[in-house]
Amino acid sequence: MTVWVVPVACVITVSMMFPLMLFRMPLFNYLEHKLCGMVNAHWNAVAVFCGTTVTEYGTDLANYAEEKCLLLANHLGLLDHFVLMQSLNEKGSIRSRWMWVIYNIWKYTPLGVMWTSHGNFFVNGGASKRDNVLKSFRNHLEKSFYKYDFGWVIMYPEGSRLFLVQKSAATFAQKNNLKPLEHCVYPRTGAAHAVLDVLGPADETFKLSKCGKGEPIKYIIDATIGYHRGEVPDICDAMMGDWASVNASEFAVHYDVIPVKPEWSDENKLKEFLYERYAIKDRLLADFYKTGRFPGEQTKVQPNNYEMFFAQIFWGSLYYAHYYYWLRPLIVYAWMSFIAMF
Repeated sequence: MTVWVVPVACVITVSMMFPLMLFRMPLFNYLEHKLCGMVNAHWNAVAVFCGTTVTEYGTDLANYAEEKCLLLANHLGLLDHFVLMQSLNEKGSIRSRWMWVIYNIWKYTPLGVMWTSHGNFFVNGGASKRDNVLKSFRNHLEKSFYKYDFGWVIMYPEGSRLFLVQKSAATFAQKNNLKPLEHCVYPRTGAAHAVLDVLGPADETFKLSKCGKGEPIKYIIDATIGYHRGEVPDICDAMMGDWASVNASEFAVHYDVIPVKPEWSDENKLKEFLYERYAIKDRLLADFYKTGRFPGEQTKVQPNNYEMFFAQIFWGSLYYAHYYYWLRPLIVYAWMSFIAMF
């Protein structure tokens, strides 16, 4: 279901909806957002089926679900995606109207094709490609964010998973006379700055974004993801329900909400702010690994079992309809045409 049925059914359905973009863009967005929501319902079902639970701390994001927001999360492992998807699943239209900025390792898989059809942006890392990637990202934001009625942008500004960048980040901190961080690394500010430079507020009134196409990004959501004792489960083991300990499948996330300041369109001022936030994030994680909890009230995310069940029926039925009515006849025709050549 995850690696084939849902991606194939989703991509084919969205492709068939493309003509709507020519004369009924709001209807296209409405239907595409509904599909995106059902995709996340399936991902949520995967997480719950494998035994994961998510506990939230800090600010209740339900109050910001319909606002324009930029979510910045620390990146520990591939399961981070599941933590956020499970946490945000029941919060308004977030799951339907988010744009993810993710590494392009997934781009040429069925999952990547599905994410591309939604309008997510894939990052091809490396310092040598930074300027070109940021230019492409800015163009993507300006052309797609308002056209496809997105609400949130979600990214991992550290650049990669912690264990992959921790050594180089320590060298960076030393060279720049920064206090070394232990549980996260100082973020790369280019992508976050691009978001605020294109979608951030044009002035103090917060009525129009800098690109002039709609309501601006008003809030930064600082998300701190934590795993039991700092031990990040392997995604393959997690998919098989093979957890290293009883508590290994219990995930946590802490949210802080910070109103955007127009001055953060200056990358140096944004960098100063984000470095301060990641120093706070490092302390939060240090305390979490000692105590097993983040500060503030906690809320355990309750999965919607009826929706998860319906999602499996929905995607299975949609895939079968595509296969039966045109995919199978097309495959048979192509095969018979090939055989006839010999």
